[in-house]
Amino acid sequence: MSDKDRNAFANLLLLCAACHRLVDGQPDDYPDETLRAIKLHHLDWVDRNLENEMSDIRFPELEVVCRRIISSELADSTAFNSLAPQDKISLNDLGPSSAKKVTIGLMQAPLVANYLQSMVTHVDPDFPPRLISGFRQEYDKHRRTGAKGDGLFVLLEHFAAGGSADFERHAAGLAVLAHLFQVCDIFETTP
Repeated sequence: MSDKDRNAFANLLLLCAACHRLVDGQPDDYPDETLRAIKLHHLDWVDRNLENEMSDIRFPELEVVCRRIISSELADSTAFNSLAPQDKISLNDLGPSSAKKVTIGLMQAPLVANYLQSMVTHVDPDFPPRLISGFRQEYDKHRRTGAKGDGLFVLLEHFAAGGSADFERHAAGLAVLAHLFQVCDIFETTP
């Protein structure tokens, strides 16, 4: 396996220090198939919890994640390249797990759009460009370090959730990330 393949998101499994020692110390008890099954089981558990929380997102949850993300800077205006979500998923080399999360997040795209419109109308007309700027800064920071594909998506997902393990906050952050994935050019839109 090449270093690139070894370090690809699909091949990575994050473990705490104790479990890492356990797995590395007993390779016969933890063959590749077992580790892949553990990872898939965990990813399925996360997806189920996100789907359950996604339907309960309201403006207060969006307020928490968006206020943390916004930047004091306005996003530069760039040409908008509209792509269907599936085309953008392919262009950004997102695998099935990230694609599923985009789909889960887009379940609440109308709520996010309404929230952003409410902010523009009643609170701060520059709120959406500052939100986009916050995401763009985070995206650019990770791209400069070589992150891409699923690994980059996970980093932005973590950023959107504020690093919280709370599924309610995670779902709200994912809804915002998916909405921005669909409507703006934070992710790559041209080959």
